[in-house]
Amino acid sequence: MTPANISVQQVRTPSEELAEAAIQLYESLMVDDPATDALTAGQPELIGLMARAMIKPSVLIAAEMYTAIDENGVLVGFTLWLPPGSNVCTTEEQRQMGLYQFLASLSEKGREYYTNVLGQEFPRFINAALGIENAKTATYYCAYAMVRTDYQGKGILKALFELVFPQAERLGVMMALATTNGRNVAIYNKLGFATRGYETMQSPWGEWPAWVFSRSATGSEK
Repeated sequence: MTPANISVQQVRTPSEELAEAAIQLYESLMVDDPATDALTAGQPELIGLMARAMIKPSVLIAAEMYTAIDENGVLVGFTLWLPPGSNVCTTEEQRQMGLYQFLASLSEKGREYYTNVLGQEFPRFINAALGIENAKTATYYCAYAMVRTDYQGKGILKALFELVFPQAERLGVMMALATTNGRNVAIYNKLGFATRGYETMQSPWGEWPAWVFSRSATGSEK
């Protein structure tokens, strides 16, 4: 069970304020992630710009948002799900929400890495692992799943995911996600997601691990 002071819900019209809270939570949790050096192209001080470029358009436009809020209205966890056919930073409106500023802050090598590896190689890995072309837009894809450190291990992520499972069943589509942190593998397996692939991704700033998972619309895939 989740803590008594926590409520979980879908937020159908997220506010700018909520987007900012999600950005800050993501930033705090990703500081020590194995992929952060690569995601910031060797400039970890840019993690805030990177978070804004990806999280803000997801919250406000592209994704469905589910939140965990404490008794004071503070965001302690969230998930962002891309329904089939949706993706982030695919329109000019979304790109204007921070992507251009982030890319302009990167070195030329960093911009090339985003284009060639994060923009092409990583999606190909997901496609191959799931056996689906354009997997991120063909599935119900969890782009982000974040729970504040002091609330981890208390059932909050499970509660957030259980809000989404009926949606996937109603749509009849596979659920999918990826993680760059090994501690999350067992967590997603316990939520009914089968590990479908693993890859050690390369970057000029060090290697980083990536796992891909899927769950059928009606339950675990084994």
